[in-house]
Amino acid sequence: MIDRRTLFAGAAFSSTFAWLFGGSRAVASASTKPAAEAKTGKPPLDYDELLPNADVAGQMDFHAGFLAWSLNDFEKQSTKRLHAILAEKGIDPNTNVDLIPLLDDIRSDPLMALRMRTWLSNQELMLGGLEESLGRASEQYFAEMEAAEAKYPNRIELNPDMHMPEYAKHEIHLQKGGYVGNPLAGYVNYHYGNILYEALFGSNIQDERIALMAAAVPLPDDGKVERALDMGCGTGRLAYGLKNRFPEAKVSGIDIAGPMVRFSHKRAVDLGIDCFFAQRSAEATGFPDNHFDVIASNILHHEVDAAATDEIIKEAFRILRPGGIFYPIDHPTGKQAPKKTVSTKFWAFNDRAINNEVWRADFESRDFGDLIRKAGFVVDESLPPAVWGTGSIKAMKPA
Repeated sequence: MIDRRTLFAGAAFSSTFAWLFGGSRAVASASTKPAAEAKTGKPPLDYDELLPNADVAGQMDFHAGFLAWSLNDFEKQSTKRLHAILAEKGIDPNTNVDLIPLLDDIRSDPLMALRMRTWLSNQELMLGGLEESLGRASEQYFAEMEAAEAKYPNRIELNPDMHMPEYAKHEIHLQKGGYVGNPLAGYVNYHYGNILYEALFGSNIQDERIALMAAAVPLPDDGKVERALDMGCGTGRLAYGLKNRFPEAKVSGIDIAGPMVRFSHKRAVDLGIDCFFAQRSAEATGFPDNHFDVIASNILHHEVDAAATDEIIKEAFRILRPGGIFYPIDHPTGKQAPKKTVSTKFWAFNDRAINNEVWRADFESRDFGDLIRKAGFVVDESLPPAVWGTGSIKAMKPA
């Protein structure tokens, strides 16, 4: 039987960067090339983490296609229906009125109920299928992670007895066990992320979207990047992007979830990327004062509670060196946020109600840039977003 989980393809990086910069245009700057390419002019063999067999891969292709239809064509039709429901009540859908009194009427409408039910069923079946198929191959996955840890034990730090804050125990996106409760959570989240990105943006199998994020990270004024940190690294992709962009830098990724750290390290070993991954809290990282030149994160803050966000910002200020850059990529808030209407509030409400995005609304109700400014950073919100759909905050620790 052919093992389809891994695939090596020498042309993969060239196709990735062609996508990034528009079709066939070549990459001109070594600063955004993979480490091996920056040094040798040749891209390394790339590595795809595929699913256990063709049956599961076919199922996930279906779920990706269904999700794309649900988030595009079906959402357009259901939004029209939502506007009609509001118009029947004499409410302009473009105004910011209280949503709560309207929920029963909206959710009892057949088309609106179908939109929510089909999305939820697809999510449950997709994650259930991933968890079941990956679980059947668990011995092999555990062996892979253990082999990577035996090969490079100095590149990973696990703290299985560390205290888990309450926010880490929620099953974000309906992923069973969340990020901390399933020992294969890294594998599940990696494949789920590929499906979601395919539905929303086209692809992220070669980390295309994350490469854009890494390329957007602003430099300190002196241009020096010797140490970089990915806070809340998840499956490690932003850390990989930072290492590819800054091949001479020591790049670290931290996450409170041990399963995510183990997967990040394993895939880094597979890719030949030298990063250090540690199971640590972003609120108390254990790094020295003034240690990093660049600290970045990707969609960390809307998945922790407000108190944790405040502490993470303070910790970033402490461990960033004077003149260093803090670049947290997340949902837009404050003056960068899209106009709130009863329609946008309804879809955000559903993200919490049926996707278990527990703190999204709380995060988006605060001015993230202002919070960072009050922690002592010099904040610039004028830059374009790293990728479509995110906010843009460049925060410098005063020199």
